[in-house]
Amino acid sequence: MSSFAAYLRLDATEGPGLPQNVAGQLETAVAVGLLSHGDRLPPESELAAELGVSTGTLRQALETLRQRGVIETRRGRGGGSFVRSASKPPPEAVMNRLRERSADSLRDLGDACAAVVGGAAYLAARRAAGDDVTHLRSLAGHFRGAETADERRRADSRFHIEIGVIAHSARLTQAIVHLHDELASLFWMVGGEVDHHPVTESAHAGLIAAIEGADADTARAVVMRHVEDRVQHLLDLHLDLVVRGESSMTATHRREGEGT
Repeated sequence: MSSFAAYLRLDATEGPGLPQNVAGQLETAVAVGLLSHGDRLPPESELAAELGVSTGTLRQALETLRQRGVIETRRGRGGGSFVRSASKPPPEAVMNRLRERSADSLRDLGDACAAVVGGAAYLAARRAAGDDVTHLRSLAGHFRGAETADERRRADSRFHIEIGVIAHSARLTQAIVHLHDELASLFWMVGGEVDHHPVTESAHAGLIAAIEGADADTARAVVMRHVEDRVQHLLDLHLDLVVRGESSMTATHRREGEGT
């Protein structure tokens, strides 16, 4: 089963809000790199079956994605729905988002990510078979070859999502997509790769070795330690942003007081 197919396995119940849920799910698939710029979506009937929804619901979801600029539809021979380049928020917006989050919410995100991805790594080490490790090694190679922070973010997410696939758990795969994307989108977009790029490569290598050696405890420990390092980096940066913001406000108030 591919990462994309595992992620699409939903327990969906038709209803008024379902098209928006489907649209959000597909948009997340683009954001984490399960779908890349230029990729052609599967035929509507096939994609609807993967999602467990009607073709009518899927068409509403695709129309929403067209309006958001996530996909474009081409007519005629060789046509279909194709993924467009994902727009990236400006660095200032990402920094503001990190500053406005509480330290407790960052720790909570890290705890959830460590528990879910760590549990998937434990199961992956026990269940890996065939060419699973070879594929994981290939994804680690994509990360090493990435040239931009956004490419590294996508490659890193693909690597971790694949752990859920190797664990043979659709629910864990879906959870990894959402949790890891939330953590990785903050980490990589605030410059986390500057100091942690080699650390991430080392963590990938350690996890691959643990899964290949069927060492479930080590696989889980590698993931949890790596997530903890990332969360600590975000916490340190969050504190720095908060302090700088308070200092700036104090200086502004002082100047205003001197001017009166």
